[in-house]
Amino acid sequence: MRNLTKVYRTRRGDHVALDNVSLEIANGEFVVLLGPSGCGKTTLLRCIAGLEEPDSGEIYINGRLVFSSAQKIFLPPEKRELNMVFQSYALWPHLSVIENVAYPLRNGGTEGRVSLERAREALGLMGLEAYGSAYPGQLSGGQQQRVALARAVVSGDGLVLFDEPLSNLDAKVRDRLRVELLSLQERIGFSAVYVTHDQMEALALADRIAVMDIGRFAQVGTPVEIYDTPHSRYVAQFVGSANEIEGEVVGTEGAWVKVMTPLGEIAGVAAEDGIATGQRVILIVRPEHCVINSTDGASFNVAEGVLERSLYLGSLVQHMVKVAETEITVSVSGGEPLESGAKVPVSFAKNRTRVFRM
Repeated sequence: MRNLTKVYRTRRGDHVALDNVSLEIANGEFVVLLGPSGCGKTTLLRCIAGLEEPDSGEIYINGRLVFSSAQKIFLPPEKRELNMVFQSYALWPHLSVIENVAYPLRNGGTEGRVSLERAREALGLMGLEAYGSAYPGQLSGGQQQRVALARAVVSGDGLVLFDEPLSNLDAKVRDRLRVELLSLQERIGFSAVYVTHDQMEALALADRIAVMDIGRFAQVGTPVEIYDTPHSRYVAQFVGSANEIEGEVVGTEGAWVKVMTPLGEIAGVAAEDGIATGQRVILIVRPEHCVINSTDGASFNVAEGVLERSLYLGSLVQHMVKVAETEITVSVSGGEPLESGAKVPVSFAKNRTRVFRM
């Protein structure tokens, strides 16, 4: 995708859904478009599919130009050699499961016996061999989504687009299908563009995540890069939980930025260029990078607070600590809730505390 722009024109004015975005996806790569509603991720997916026509830019699929505003090229979806999995499954209710899966092959001219055999293989990959003669209405939501996945990959490796395909499923089925989808992608080797607003889903599935903000990419990187080293306050806030502490830069010392805050002086790592003494800044630190105990001040920022409440969440406990009118959330693996009202020291790693301009 090169310099794609898409503007929706309405009576209330123009809405820029895509603002000159470019992205290259490698063969066999799983890329997730992540962002809130209205950020442009679904519009971008639909432009790749040929369901929307951008106003300008170019799209190449497997080296072939399928859209160019300058050359007035716009190939329809059926000529783009891709498959798409929808949120609503989009299965033909009057066709059996195996006929649904075989449909794109038959539509593409593959002989009937061959298309059914390949459909059986695809159903086998999804563990649905026994359901070939059933109809979609006889299956659960998770089974229907597996049928949709089988139909998307039956043509072999290539490009598969996913439009929030797991959002209608309950949590346990969704978690199981994520694992199955990754296994399927590894076995077949298709390239994937996957739209979601679910941060954990993006982190679990992606080779790279493209975080979108009002028609642009705020950051593109691996899940580890996006989560641990966000380039902006927006990315840090949107992906995962974050404690925010306001303050003013009072100096620098080597790699550290020193910030005076209501919690006292805190040291952190500059997440952006140009942070200087006297600037108002925001410090961001993840709850899991905080602890409740006394820790060596050389490596940790330490502040005294009062425990307001503890939430027991099974695999972890979340402690909310009020420090000088600022609430700090501390996530601890295992353990038990603590008694409210206790005075506790809160410590958070300096190298995990990132400093952003306000």
